[in-house]
Formats: sequence, C-alpha cells, structure tokens
Amino acid sequence: MRVLIIVLLVSALVQQSYAQSSPERAFETLLENLFTQQDEDVAYEEQYEILYQLYTQPINLNQADEEELQELFFLSSRQISNLLHYRQRYGNLRTVYELQFIPAFDLTIIQQMLPFTSVEIMPIDTLSWVERWQWADKLLILRQATTLETKRGFIPQDTLTDPLSPTPFIGSKPQLYTRLRVSRRNDFSLGLTLEKDAGEAIRWESAQSQYGSDFQSYHVQLQNRDALKNLLIGDYSLQFGQGLLLGQGFNLGKSAFAVTSVGRTRSQVRPYTSSTESGFFRGATATLQQDIGAMQLEFTPFVSHQRLDAKLHIHSDSSRYFRSLQTSGWHRTESERSSQDQVQEQVVGGNVLIKNRRKNGQIGVSYIRTEFNHPWQRLGELRNRHEFGGTVNEGWGIFGNYRYRHYHFFGEAARSASGGWGTVGGLSASLSSTVEMAWVLRHYSPDFHSFYGNALSEGSRPINEQGFYWGLRIEPFKKATLSAYYDYFRFPWLRFRVDAPSDGRELLARFDYQFTRWTNLFFQIREEQKAINVEIDSLSVKVPLPGNKRQLALGITHVPLEGLRLNTRWQRTAYRLNQETDRGWAIAQDVTYQRGRWKTDLRFALFDAEDYDTRQYIYENDLLYTFSIPAYSGRGSRTYWVLRYKLNRHLSFWTKVGRTVYSDRNVIGSSADAIDANTRTDVRAQLIVKF
Repeated sequence: MRVLIIVLLVSALVQQSYAQSSPERAFETLLENLFTQQDEDVAYEEQYEILYQLYTQPINLNQADEEELQELFFLSSRQISNLLHYRQRYGNLRTVYELQFIPAFDLTIIQQMLPFTSVEIMPIDTLSWVERWQWADKLLILRQATTLETKRGFIPQDTLTDPLSPTPFIGSKPQLYTRLRVSRRNDFSLGLTLEKDAGEAIRWESAQSQYGSDFQSYHVQLQNRDALKNLLIGDYSLQFGQGLLLGQGFNLGKSAFAVTSVGRTRSQVRPYTSSTESGFFRGATATLQQDIGAMQLEFTPFVSHQRLDAKLHIHSDSSRYFRSLQTSGWHRTESERSSQDQVQEQVVGGNVLIKNRRKNGQIGVSYIRTEFNHPWQRLGELRNRHEFGGTVNEGWGIFGNYRYRHYHFFGEAARSASGGWGTVGGLSASLSSTVEMAWVLRHYSPDFHSFYGNALSEGSRPINEQGFYWGLRIEPFKKATLSAYYDYFRFPWLRFRVDAPSDGRELLARFDYQFTRWTNLFFQIREEQKAINVEIDSLSVKVPLPGNKRQLALGITHVPLEGLRLNTRWQRTAYRLNQETDRGWAIAQDVTYQRGRWKTDLRFALFDAEDYDTRQYIYENDLLYTFSIPAYSGRGSRTYWVLRYKLNRHLSFWTKVGRTVYSDRNVIGSSADAIDANTRTDVRAQLIVKF
C-alpha cells in the first residue's frame, strides 16, 4: 500500500517539479542564489569545484549517514534527523521525491537537493570490479578560450620606439584545458587535469617539471577497503574541524545561507581537481579506521612536497630569502617564469579523529608542520610585526562537535609555533520547523600562523581578528523565507591599508518569495562598515576612517512557457568614506531556452560603477563545469550568449561568446593585459565526452 501511495502522489510532484527544474537547472539556480553576494576574500572557483564534485558524484540517500548528509550545507539539523528517522522506520526511499512526505521537507528543498542526491538500492560492495567500472562516471573535457582583441603582451616589444612597453608574453593567445576523470562515489577516483593559461608556452622541460602544459594536476584514490577508508596519491585537499589549521574543504563563509553555512562537521579528504594553481597538497594521504567498543577511531597521516612560486632576494652573505608567495599561477613572461618553482615546501602532519557510534559526535586532534628551503622574510613595515618569518611553522589543534536532537555544538582551538592562538566555537539550532539560528564566537591572535586555515572570518585568513556572528533563517509564512546575519569584528593589530587597530560590522538580510510554481522573487540588502586609510591633506598623514558600503539587489525569475526561463536582476552599491559617496549600479536581463538537445542562455546588462569600491558582480551562466563572476567597473554594457548542443548521452558541445563595451575609456586593463580599445570579446568552446 505504501508503494502505491508513493507512486500516485510522487508522479504528480515529479511533473510539477520537472516543469520548473531538472538537476542541471537546479544546480544553476543554486549557484545563482549562492553567489548573490561576492567577496574578494572568497576563492569562489575552488568552492564551485567542490560543488561540482558533489554534483557529479551525488550522495545516495539510502546509504548516507548523518555525517555525509551534512555535506548538503542547505539542510538543517531538523531535516537531517527527520530523514534518518523516516528511513529507519520505512526503509529505503523509492525516489528522491518521497522526501515530500517527511516533515520539514518541501518542494523547494527537494529541488535544491536534486543535483547532489540519488536513490540507489544496491550497495557498492556487492558490485564486481567490472560493474564498478561500468557504472563509474567517466568524463573527458576539452576546452579552449581566447580574447579576440589583442593584449599588449602579445604585441612584439620594440624598445627603440617605446622603452616602457610591457614585457611580451612568451606563449600563444588561447587558454587550453583538459580534464579526464573516472570515478565512483565512495569507491575510487582517477583524474588528470592539464591547463595552459593565455600567454603561457607549451614546453617540455623536466628541470621545471613541465611536460607540455604549464599546469598539471593528477590523483589516484581508493576508498572503503576494510580498514582503509581512504588512500589518495597525487593532489589533494584536507579539512578538519572548523578549518583553523586545515580548511581546504567547502566553506561559504558569510552568505545568504546564514545558519547552515557555519559550523562545519564533516572531515574531508578530497582529490584536488581545480585549475587554481595554489592552496593544495601534492603527495600522499591515507585514512585508517578501526572500531573500538562504541567508538570509531580514524587516523589520517599526510605528507606533501611541492615547489611554489616566489621571487628570491639575496642577502649580502649570498643567502636567499623571499618576501611573499605568488599564487596567480601565471608564467607568461620571462619575469614571471623567473619566479616559478623557486621555493620548496615540505608539509607533514596528521589527524586523529574519534566518533561515537551514531556519528553525531566527534573529537579530533590535528598537527601540521610546514618547512621552506628558504626563509620567509617580509617587508619591515609595522603591520608585519606579528606575521610569520623563518623557514618552519608548526600548528597543533583540538576540535569537536556534537548534535543533540536539533542542536549542534561545535568548536576548535589551535596554537602555532609562535605561541599565537586561534579559537572558534558556536551553536546552531532548529528552534522550530520554521525558525533556525546560529551563534559563533572567534578569536585569532595577531601571531597565529596557519597557512592552510580557512575558518569563519572577515579577512582572508584566520589571523588578527575577534568577532561575534549571529545568523537567522525563518519562514514567516508559506512560500516565503527570510535569511539574515549580523557580524561584529575587531582587528587588534594593524592591517593592510589600515594603520591602527580597528573594528567594523556587517549585516545581510535576504527575502525570498515564490509567488507561483513559475515565478519567484528575492530582495537582498547588505551593509558593511570597515576602516581604511584616508590621506588627510592638511596633516600630510594617513588616518583610518570608517568606510560604509550598502548593497541592494533585486531579482525576479519567471517561467512563462515550458523550456523558457526569464531572469531579471538589478543591484546598486553606495560607498561613503570621509563625507564623500560613490555609487554604482547594474541591471541584467537573462533569457534561457531549452528544447530537445538544444539549450541557450542570453544576457544583456548595463552598468555604471564609479570606482573599485562600487564595482558590480553578477553571476553568469557559463560552460558546464566553468565558473564566472566578472566585475562590472566603469560605464558600459555586457552581453553574452551560451549555446549547448547535446548530440547524444555521450557527447555534448558548448560555446560561449561574451562581449563588454565601455563608454568611458579607450583602454581596457593595464600593463601587458591592456587592450587598446573600448571592447573586449571572449570566446570559449568546450567538448564533453561521457563514456
């Protein structure tokens, strides 16, 4: 009887839902909502890459435990516990739409889950190797991108006529990208990524570890082999606790997901597959697990060795040192290539994790040691007084979290070799089926050094900061959601462009309302106050003054016909500093149409942003597995066109043409990247093969 009821009721839900959303469309919609707010301190490309991995390797709702379900960051504690209780009482789900019958789940949440979940009955360990390979996700991506206008770096240098002309690029114009991956979630993964940036050369130089493309990334992974939970050789990333020492996993930071995005609980050991050429480990790691009474013990040692980009300087005694690491990954000129692979980094460490049998509580201890072959010696500015210097840094940390019913407690404390401490802890709770809250306290000493840390913070690193965060999510009435957070932060020591201790605050509120199944709206406001140096002419000195930024955004999405989607977006920014106010705005109209094997996305946008502080960011639809949030600065217009043709279930072709026209300038960019025109046209083409 249960099966018959599910079939009859879910069939209606499926028809309604698919009229609005498929997994691919739901994935794009989530990205649009996720990146409504942009911040220069967040590595969005890496966060997108982690989401992409989850998209291509969805979670099996019939096998996932509480810890694994926490990867779905938009699920509340109440929803996770209700799902586990439902599965325990009624058995395996027949379809993802059966979630509609579980309290706290509605069609909106189910649509968010579509890209990242599956319903499979057969456990992986019952499959043979042939069947595992047959059902694995096998993917090959070939991509090329170029800018039609010629940048100055591609113009031959003529020092006789122009001694100040930029150093020319040594390679060709196209950016080339190749990815090959064969994987099955919680089983195995093989991957290879190759990339050449525009202006870089294809070389075969073993001394520089370059074999063809400028960047190569690879990995081999095995999972769930008895006591061996995970074995990973090649490039990988680690996340434990709240990310004070190791925070390379998914981290939205402060976002419109005001409650569920804080308080990370899942330890993550992932292959690194992004084309970002920094911020990962290269070597080997393994996770061994063993049941001890009512507890489960996991031990994860890791080792990494790689060469990093930095410009070396020479002391009077001929010893060498570097002032900063270069993370752009660009090796387009002889000057940039001279900094390539100049510093060797050796990292060793480990993590011990103890979980209770229900996996709703855990405690762990982490250790990491980083050693460079040349000392890191920063500029002698006062703000660098507490920054790391030398060749060796160590960090020790302890963390834990526990879920009790609909309450989640979490925290971590760590200490670096300098004696500096970092601590973060908080609580998130589902107070009712319609109200969720989160509270987080943090304290990072000015001399707390963590090269791979990425905990909740206002800055890009967990250092020199104290703060309190409060998040809220409520459903005031049906089809409406209000999300908000307030964050107060204080910097006890000097920062870049702030020559005194300072403090600030940030507030965000977002309202979402679904008028009908075909129309929804959001409105978002964000205010931030943060100090910055201002030069006072009468005193001939720089004084930190509070800068106030207010951002408004409004979006409406409408589906008038099956396959046709209209999205209108307007946003505005006002930045006030020293009694002067700068303003910027942008408006964009998107049209998405899909019919059969064809799909197209069109956008026309107008923008007017006075300066850097009022620039506008709007997420763009792009080639599949490609991420784009361009900055609209100055005055002009932006159009793009994305076309996809799916030949069959194995082969699809994508292309994108984007063009920006400025009305306030005749030169775009600067130095070697400058274009002597008021237009920039970018063209991308991509072939995806699934076999």
